Amino acid sequence: MTDNSKQVNNSSESTKAGEIIKRKKGGAQPGSGRPKGSLNKTTIEAMAVKREYLDRVRNNASKLFNAQLSLATGTQMLFVIHTDSKGNRRKPELVTDVDTISRFLDENEGNDGVMKMGEHAEDSKVEDYFFVTTKVPDSKTISDMLDRAFGKAEATLDVTSNGQTIKGATITFEDDPEPED
Repeated sequence: MTDNSKQVNNSSESTKAGEIIKRKKGGAQPGSGRPKGSLNKTTIEAMAVKREYLDRVRNNASKLFNAQLSLATGTQMLFVIHTDSKGNRRKPELVTDVDTISRFLDENEGNDGVMKMGEHAEDSKVEDYFFVTTKVPDSKTISDMLDRAFGKAEATLDVTSNGQTIKGATITFEDDPEPED
């Protein structure tokens, strides 16, 4: 090797003057690592998952709103307990048929009661028992929906003065007097 060339060793570097400069092992190396400004692989994956989640929410926004509105307002459900010909009662079933619900409301004015059902309802001596149950509105959901629609209400909390004005010391600042000569 010539005097102008550099000799590189794992732990030292030689210069043309014959000096040896010790290099640290490890640490940042020029040109290594992820390029500056690029995203980490896990960040890219997390962004993709978030994008998919937001797409699903957007595609189902109407259903989600209706479900949240239902929670906020509470729901009423009509159940029926069928009675067989021997007088045995079965487990309550949720009534989903719109015509049956309408007929029940018309005949019973929304109160619990009995009504004959089925093809041979008029000939049957068996009456089915209907009852309405209510799911209580969720105040947290109501508050959340109102906050989203109108903005969060201003909240203050007075824990020290019971509504009275708090008086304190007045501090005034004056310029420093000019030095005397």
